[in-house]
Amino acid sequence: GALGASLSPRMLPEKLRFVVAGGSTTTFSYALYAGLLYFGVAAGTAYAAAYVAGIGWSYAINSRWVFRTPMSLGGFLRFPLVYVLQAIASFALFHLLHGVLRIDSLLVPLLVVAITIPITYLATRFVLTRQRSGKRPGQTPRA
Repeated sequence: GALGASLSPRMLPEKLRFVVAGGSTTTFSYALYAGLLYFGVAAGTAYAAAYVAGIGWSYAINSRWVFRTPMSLGGFLRFPLVYVLQAIASFALFHLLHGVLRIDSLLVPLLVVAITIPITYLATRFVLTRQRSGKRPGQTPRA
């Protein structure tokens, strides 16, 4: 089934690359933010610039290195939808875990990240690897 295929040894390197790419995006964004602060840019402006640049970095590294797909204008324009989905899921989970289930506020963000990483992986994979014909990668034509 789908779960068995997603756990196959052939797919594990891609998932590991996704986690490493996420770490590199965080590092890149934070370094840019800190650098902009160092040069006197206001914190809000620096954060916004680093966030947008981080989306660009994430698109490039996920396209070329993680999923090994060509970069395109269409893919670049669709890619921020992953961040919208991630934000919606994150805030909903935060509300559920903290507001409804009353889990400790220091633990909730860690749980949210742990839960949303697979969602983000699947959304990123879909956005970056779906073919223009609407077929998903690996899908064979029907006879």
